[in-house]
Amino acid sequence: MKKLLVSITIIACLVFLTLTGVGCKEETAAEEETTVEETTEEEAEEEEAAEEETVVEEELTIGLLSMIMSIVWEQDMEAELKAFASESNATILTMDANMDPALQLQQLDNMIGQEVDGVVVFIADQEMSKAIANKCEEADLALIAESIRMIDENGKLVCPNVELDGYGMGVICAEWIAQYLEDNDITDYETVGFIDLDQADVTNIWDRANGVEDTFKELVPDFPEENFIRSPMDREKAGALAGFDAAMATITAHPEIDTWLVTGPNDDQGGGAVRALEQVGLDENACVVSMGAESARDEWKKEEDTCWKAASFFSAYDCANLVWEGMMQILREGKDPKDVYSEFKEEGQDYGLATFTGQMVTKADFREIMGKYAE
Repeated sequence: MKKLLVSITIIACLVFLTLTGVGCKEETAAEEETTVEETTEEEAEEEEAAEEETVVEEELTIGLLSMIMSIVWEQDMEAELKAFASESNATILTMDANMDPALQLQQLDNMIGQEVDGVVVFIADQEMSKAIANKCEEADLALIAESIRMIDENGKLVCPNVELDGYGMGVICAEWIAQYLEDNDITDYETVGFIDLDQADVTNIWDRANGVEDTFKELVPDFPEENFIRSPMDREKAGALAGFDAAMATITAHPEIDTWLVTGPNDDQGGGAVRALEQVGLDENACVVSMGAESARDEWKKEEDTCWKAASFFSAYDCANLVWEGMMQILREGKDPKDVYSEFKEEGQDYGLATFTGQMVTKADFREIMGKYAE
């Protein structure tokens, strides 16, 4: 009887263990099946993410139609645009019109023939604005103007534009000169003259000269009206030569003036005025302030004293950054050009005019403020 009970007990235990084992195997299999399903979903998500990461943007070619590459500003602009392009699977194709409007139109045709995707234009003559815009529209090219706005005969923008706040630059330069007069205790203005270099047919240059005149006359109201002279520069002459000739003509016409204050709307033009003052021996008491600082920086690296006292520095990076942002919005995002720089769009305009600004620098602080541009 005892043997029978033991046998029954053993059999019962074996049956229990067998059933338990089967259950465990079924649970394990189910867990493994669930794990496989989860792993498969995770792998699918990872593969999808990897595919997204490996998507390569279509290569773009952007043309840079430059008015004149011999000026440092355009060299800096080209370098900054190339830096942005290298990060965006794009290349920059540069052509230099060297102040020749007809050549710039030919270069645009050349770029269209090379099937560029868009063009950045530093226009050689604002009167060509509509012609260039029409050519780009017909060729389905993205178009953005830099440094000088592109406008039609009624002053309306014909494309998105990036331009220096010219009037604002004139303001801070005039403020600096007014402070210079106070700091140097110059109060007798009878033999002090002010040359405000100007180009009336270039809107942004005109804005700069206006900012200078309005601000200086407000801050120094007793300065003789006849001693403040707007000196027009020859549109056919480039950079330093234009500034030299205009300043020299004004200096020669006013032998009664022995102390000159000068503002140059571009840095090279300011440098031309410096050379004119040196040539006639009036540089010792003079004060020249320019806009850009890309040429003044080289003057300030010399040990010699100079009458080139200050400049309003604005960065090519700031300009190129806005240009590239707008170009990518059109080409990569499919944005309507009329919606680019919309936050800058003025009433009555179809396109935006994005602006950037700067600050004053001198020989004492230009390296600190200008950073890489100081070199």
